[in-house]
Amino acid sequence: MLRSWWDLERTEELSPRQERWLRRAWWLYWSMLALSVCLVVLRVVEGDPPLQILFSALLVAVWIFNLYALRKRLRRHEAASAARQQG
Repeated sequence: MLRSWWDLERTEELSPRQERWLRRAWWLYWSMLALSVCLVVLRVVEGDPPLQILFSALLVAVWIFNLYALRKRLRRHEAASAARQQG
C-alpha cells in the first residue's frame, strides 16, 4: 500500500534516495549561509541603509533555521534507523 509523504515524514522512514538528497542539501545550505553572511558584511562595509542590512540578516536567519531543521531531520532518521537495527 502506498503511503503519503506525510506518513513517511512522521515515521522517520527515508528512502536511500531521500537520504542522499538530504546529505547533499546539507552542503548546499552551508554554502548559501556563507554567501548570505558575506552579503551582510558587504552591506555593512558599504554603508547601505539599515533596512537593506536587516533584510540580508533575515536571509542569514532563514538559512540558519534551514540548517537546524535539516540537522534535526537527519538525526531523527539516524536514531530511527539505529532503533530498527537493534530491535
